[in-house]
Amino acid sequence: MRLRIVHVLLLAAAVSLAGCRQGDGEPPAKTGDVPNRLADLRRDLESVTSKDPQRSQDLADDLVVFTEEPEGIAATRALSTTISSMLAKRSLNEDALTRLATLLWTVAAAHDLSERQVDALKDDMRGLLTSVGVSQQDANLAAGRVGDVQKAVTLRSRRWYERY
Repeated sequence: MRLRIVHVLLLAAAVSLAGCRQGDGEPPAKTGDVPNRLADLRRDLESVTSKDPQRSQDLADDLVVFTEEPEGIAATRALSTTISSMLAKRSLNEDALTRLATLLWTVAAAHDLSERQVDALKDDMRGLLTSVGVSQQDANLAAGRVGDVQKAVTLRSRRWYERY
């Protein structure tokens, strides 16, 4: 009897320590006017690379439409400013512009991503920026801004029983 109780306690401890993996959230859908907004973001990014100061503001304005909370708007504007300063006078090909516009949209519009998905977004941003010639230090700063935006806009948090 005593051995059975010990086994049950060990099993309960093992199960509680193991926990469940945090489920992945749904990425935002490209429905409605999103394709048009992505095209606007792409054009804004193209203009930012030519060092047009007004286009930096246009990029921020086109990006904040996907956020609703004041903290999310402030974090999204900070991300936009950071990205704009890094891309000034850089030449980006069509693929890089499209990927960056889509990535920025995902960062601002996704409200239900897991911590693992946010880390993947940070890695994608870091990798994309370094591939177009941005220094590793600046790319890390932009990746940090991605985390700030997601922290401000996310509606999903890890529950006590979930692990990374």
